[in-house]
Amino acid sequence: MKTITCLLVFLIFHWSYSQDFRYGKVSTEELQEIQNPKDPEANATILYVNHKTYYDYNSNDGFVQVTDVFKRIKIYNKDGFDWATETIRVRENGSKRENVVGLKATTYNLVNGKIEETKLKKDGIFNEKVNKFLNNQKFTMPNIKEGSVVEFEYRITSPYMSIDDVNLQYGIPIKELEASVRIPEYFNFNKFVNPRATYIPKINDVQVLRTENVDSKNRTHNGKTSTTTFSSNTWEFKENKTEVKASNVPALKNEEYVSNLNTYRTKLVWEYAFFRDPNGSYTNYATTWDEVAKTISKESDFGGQLKQSHYFEEDVTMLLKDAKTDLEKINLIFNFVKSKVKWNNYFGYITENGVKQAYKEGSGNVADINLMLTAMLRFAKINANPMLISTRANDIPLFPGTGGFNYVVAAVEMQNDVIVLDATDKFSTPNVLPIHAINWQGMIVKESGTSAWYDLTPKEAVREVVILNAKINDDFTIDGKVKHQMTSFAAKDFRSKHQNFSADEKLLEVEKDKGEIEITNYDIKDQHDVHQPLVYVFDYSLKSGVEKIGDKVFVTPMLFFALKENPFKQDKRNYPIDYIYPYNDKYQVNIMIPEGYAVESMPESMVVQFNDSEGEFKYIANENGKMLQFVITIDLKQSLILPEDYADFKQFNQLMTDKQSEKIVLKKI
Repeated sequence: MKTITCLLVFLIFHWSYSQDFRYGKVSTEELQEIQNPKDPEANATILYVNHKTYYDYNSNDGFVQVTDVFKRIKIYNKDGFDWATETIRVRENGSKRENVVGLKATTYNLVNGKIEETKLKKDGIFNEKVNKFLNNQKFTMPNIKEGSVVEFEYRITSPYMSIDDVNLQYGIPIKELEASVRIPEYFNFNKFVNPRATYIPKINDVQVLRTENVDSKNRTHNGKTSTTTFSSNTWEFKENKTEVKASNVPALKNEEYVSNLNTYRTKLVWEYAFFRDPNGSYTNYATTWDEVAKTISKESDFGGQLKQSHYFEEDVTMLLKDAKTDLEKINLIFNFVKSKVKWNNYFGYITENGVKQAYKEGSGNVADINLMLTAMLRFAKINANPMLISTRANDIPLFPGTGGFNYVVAAVEMQNDVIVLDATDKFSTPNVLPIHAINWQGMIVKESGTSAWYDLTPKEAVREVVILNAKINDDFTIDGKVKHQMTSFAAKDFRSKHQNFSADEKLLEVEKDKGEIEITNYDIKDQHDVHQPLVYVFDYSLKSGVEKIGDKVFVTPMLFFALKENPFKQDKRNYPIDYIYPYNDKYQVNIMIPEGYAVESMPESMVVQFNDSEGEFKYIANENGKMLQFVITIDLKQSLILPEDYADFKQFNQLMTDKQSEKIVLKKI
């Protein structure tokens, strides 16, 4: 009986601890918790989150969308401090603007056995402009320590009818989650659960009755007198309610080579389909991608910008006076825009200041620059159109809508091919876009108002060639030379990364992860000429490349270029591996062995394939007197590896890693 009583007391205590989620009711037990019992590796845990979206009604504004958010988060260690910052997306369009109200936030710490509270002050709240139509309101909780609990709540009032995604999963585990969306029967939405998510909670859909008291005022005139009467009517209508309650929601954990983790987040996504008023009048909002293209092309900040040409006509005419072919014209205009207008780091398919102003000031957002580029190409009689894109961070849209895009580039159609151009990046070349713009498909918006889809996945392999010459000295150091050539995206990424490096920083970068190495005569060729492959060369002296045991010498042929470990360690993969582009890497290694030594053994030649030649690793070894020669190629034709192929791909990488770690064995003669 005593055991039963103790168990009952424990259950009552546990229930009260886990259920009291009123603001300010943080418990000592929550502050004392040192790890999540279900996920001990978590750096933080959402103890409780409540997300409610509904529509208030008042006589002046009608229905107004309201979203209430409450979160309580436990911070276990310093790596969890990022969860003490909250970002609230705020939409605006002219006079229509969402508002954040009722924000309050508190940090709780346990100090000498007592709970200490630190409230968020106004100077901890700041705004961050994303683009013309979007701002982020951010705040960081004060007095964060290992073991802190933070909680905050706020309300967003919105004049818009569309509903933002409702996240049901985060990068850390959730102990208790509640989410609800209540929609009056007049607003009809199509609801989607993210089909790419791996965790799906139980979702309840019910219809409930709602009653509103509507006050009205009526004024009548009779000669010089007027009479005002007030009345109150009861309005009854139905609401469609979606509700989710879940415990112990697993964290959305990152994996190597994932393009955008948000693509796989468990969330509810809402498409505004149609509005039907109480009298039965019907307005359709669901659309097709063709209709989206037509809508966007009619906007003055998009289609209207493409019609303007007077501001550049004289300059472009002079620029093209000696051009003979369309390809010459394309390259001249592309390079001219890249040098003329600098990107201000703002995304958007709608212009920020307008193309004319951007041309004059030499600065603009993505749309300012690439719509200007498109207009110039059309002026030169090139078949160019804008291409709408959803960036990697913007995810892949589940249904047609203007919100599915946040970027625009220029697309030239010629000879049954498409050349894609982005003039926001000075190191970009035709069909070599910034990585953030390579996502899913682009939609080409033609002058006729029609549209066409284009697969943005790079088709040509990115090639890198490394020539590694090495001479093993009598003291078992290694001297040699390296020549590394790269094309396409690899060259662009290298140029972008190194553009602001000092000479010392460039040297440190090339020395990184190469052991006890001294590099001299380091030189980068064609660093700024994007039309040429990028090449860097250096001489080196390596102290750590040879292992001597007794009268034998061991050396890895690829030296510091060899893979140190397989990047894929987990047994199971949840999400696709995204390399972004196919690639072909080739290493030509020439090793001169020292006098007095001969080869006892060396790695054998081999070829390994993945998934019927979608990937191939080839290792060719040859002994030619004192010169040992190796040619190693890694060819990946498919840049996206699906989870069902992960086990085979992991094994493919393990075989490559193992082979690259094999050693030449030299014996003294």
